[in-house]
Amino acid sequence: MKTKYLYAILLCGSFVSMYGYANDVVSVYGRAHVGIQNTDKDGDSDTSIESYNSRMGLKGSTQINEGIDVFYKYEFQVEIADQDKDGKSGDNLTARSQYLGIRGKYGQLLIGRDDTAMKKSQGKVDLMNDFSGDINSFFVGENRLGDTVQYSTPAINHLKFTVSYIAEENSKQKDEDGLSLAASYGDSKLKKTSIYIAVAHDNQVAGQDINRVTVQGKLGSFKVGGIYQQSEAIDSNDEVDSYMISASYKVSAYTILAQYQDSDGANGKLKDSGNATSFGIERSLSKQARMYLWYSKFSLDNNEDHDAMAVTLRYDF
Repeated sequence: MKTKYLYAILLCGSFVSMYGYANDVVSVYGRAHVGIQNTDKDGDSDTSIESYNSRMGLKGSTQINEGIDVFYKYEFQVEIADQDKDGKSGDNLTARSQYLGIRGKYGQLLIGRDDTAMKKSQGKVDLMNDFSGDINSFFVGENRLGDTVQYSTPAINHLKFTVSYIAEENSKQKDEDGLSLAASYGDSKLKKTSIYIAVAHDNQVAGQDINRVTVQGKLGSFKVGGIYQQSEAIDSNDEVDSYMISASYKVSAYTILAQYQDSDGANGKLKDSGNATSFGIERSLSKQARMYLWYSKFSLDNNEDHDAMAVTLRYDF
């Protein structure tokens, strides 16, 4: 199906829902995030127009009983800067979180495709999320998987538990069921609490056993956080230690960002050991719009070192 027809279906569906069912709460949402990026590898410089996980989605809920809601989400990644076939195919759309669930005072249960408990446990500590310096450069465990049943408890005194079951028929499961577990304390956005702590474990998820600890805290306008992770590949028993530290400082409409990550094994998107250092500035333009200027340098053990920088514009709706 061509992209324009899919958009039309999503938008029409949202209006039908909003005006056809008085008890339903439906919204169309998304993010447009694009930039001009320069990458330098061994003296070879390349400039490109990039989309940084731009997305759009439809979500809603309806009350089926007092205190019990059924909810859903259909979210797609949209490669709005992709020049492949000049956008004349559906290839610039890929599935993100898509599920159906039920929630009430005892928590929520969803079935479909969603971030695992491990991925969710990172909270907001990855300041380079969606950019070249994203922790997925060296970390495994950043999975969004289908064939998933996920249960999350309600937060009690800021303490919450999440468990994801991934069925063996998932293409990444190597014919084994997977289990992702996380326990967290605090508000990941650091608005309700001044500290966020999470402990997570993956058992046979996407070919890995993983243990991860995440901590982030704030003092006034200053935030600092970090992640430590141990992972073991099920097929090879290769063990990898990875860590990341990040810090930010907000001054008026500007936020200064800094992040460093290191891995002693060939993990993550780069499939190599090494480290990455990133710096950036976020400029708030309005409640919905912001700009970024960032730079990342990658020092790799088995491949060429490289660096990247970009100026980006983001709009959330």
